[in-house]
Amino acid sequence: MIRCPKCNTKFDYREAVMDEDWQSIITLLPVFGTHGKLVFEYVEKFGIKPLSMKSSKVLRLLRQIAKLFEKGSFEWRKNTKSISKSGIVEALEIVSNKNFDTSLENHNYLKKVMVGIAEREAKEKSARAERELRKSEVRGQRSDVKNQKEEWEMTTGEFKERLGKLAGQMKRIDD
Repeated sequence: MIRCPKCNTKFDYREAVMDEDWQSIITLLPVFGTHGKLVFEYVEKFGIKPLSMKSSKVLRLLRQIAKLFEKGSFEWRKNTKSISKSGIVEALEIVSNKNFDTSLENHNYLKKVMVGIAEREAKEKSARAERELRKSEVRGQRSDVKNQKEEWEMTTGEFKERLGKLAGQMKRIDD
């Protein structure tokens, strides 16, 4: 027990540290937006019991997940994978809904789930970019055809004039 120098009350040092950890946890929650409850469900998969006594481990796990939310990428087998926030939420839902025989020791299972989601998102992004490229190419071809059409539209007088020039060029070639 420690005595406060100002108010002279006794308190346990661990309680003071836990209070500080819980204040940090509360200030960290806005990073997760509306998914704070889901993140806590995931953290509970680590078998942290009692939750109130293990606040430092909860804070550490939440900071790691917050970093994932902010960066939008993670390391997997020496490769950096990008993933959207909705992909992270989807992975957290999958892991939270799964029943494990033992508690989780690290984030590797979550990362395995996120790898599949990240690869699917990359394929979708690539396909979307390809579609956009094709659309822009088609628009470019249409404008070329339109320009060619405008070029070919001419009056009868212009046609006769061009025909005369062409005939003169042909005559010079024959000579």
